[in-house]
Amino acid sequence: MVNDFLKMGPHDVGGEVSHSIDTHDHGMSYWEKFSNGLRMALTSTKIITLDELRLTAESFGQKYFEMEYFHRNARALVEICQQRELFTEAEFLEELSRQKKIFEVPIINLPNKEQIAHLHDGVEHKHSQSDFQEDETGEGPPEFYFDMLAAASILQKKNFISAQDIQSRIEKFDKVFPFRGISVVARAWVDSNFRKHLLTDAKTAIKEIGIQLESFADIICFAQSDSVHHIVVCTLCSCYPRTLLGMPPTWYKSRTYRSRVVHEPRAVLEEFGTKIPSNKEVKVHDSNADMRYLILPQRPKGTEGWNEKELTQLISRDHLVGVRIPEDVIQ
Repeated sequence: MVNDFLKMGPHDVGGEVSHSIDTHDHGMSYWEKFSNGLRMALTSTKIITLDELRLTAESFGQKYFEMEYFHRNARALVEICQQRELFTEAEFLEELSRQKKIFEVPIINLPNKEQIAHLHDGVEHKHSQSDFQEDETGEGPPEFYFDMLAAASILQKKNFISAQDIQSRIEKFDKVFPFRGISVVARAWVDSNFRKHLLTDAKTAIKEIGIQLESFADIICFAQSDSVHHIVVCTLCSCYPRTLLGMPPTWYKSRTYRSRVVHEPRAVLEEFGTKIPSNKEVKVHDSNADMRYLILPQRPKGTEGWNEKELTQLISRDHLVGVRIPEDVIQ
């Protein structure tokens, strides 16, 4: 099984046998957010493209499977920048060394005594010297973050991007984007004309209510119904309507979700607590770099007369991906 797994192309995961899904979103560390911010600052200005990043990562061969998601992206980004002569390997290695030194933890020379005594509530208490030296093993930034820091530092010095370009994208993905999709759904629940427009031309409809999508990809919206349940995946990597929903959750990017949902969607949905009747069709929509999907859930029963603001309290990101369903309101 392992050999067959490694022989597959990097993105050929649909239908692959896998284990159960960790349905909890573990969030993103700051260095992961920084890496995304840098990548998006570069791709939004077309200094590099997503297609280039993906193709470069695919060229890693066996190493592709040995690297984590952000590690692959970092190495691909650095390699493209060097190929484009945005900076040389020597410049990168010099800056990489400088960035790593910033994070070095100084070793504190303590008194050379086997035991160091002090008082706890008036009672003498002793420590060995090793108790005072904090162990940083496994703590702090991962290796890919240093790659991204070094690349960002050089590109800023050469005026390709600014620190604000990166920070503004981090803030948008944290504070702005996650609420856009929710507001779109709430509007569709109270405005039948907007709903109709959303289902026929989502990108234009969304722009007409004042939401400017910082994305080159098109968007298609599918409505949940009594006869069909829709669910979204990206078997390639993690293509996702980020400017509507923020960053994709941990499980969405996992190989387990990407491989299983295309061939056993009902079983996957049950792991999220969503049971679909056997007489209801399940459709899986596979996103890519040019096409993203938004799922319009059915309006919960018991919300008649509610306004948009009230309705937004019932909507979550998982509803707009299709892995969960909003609960009806009990009066």
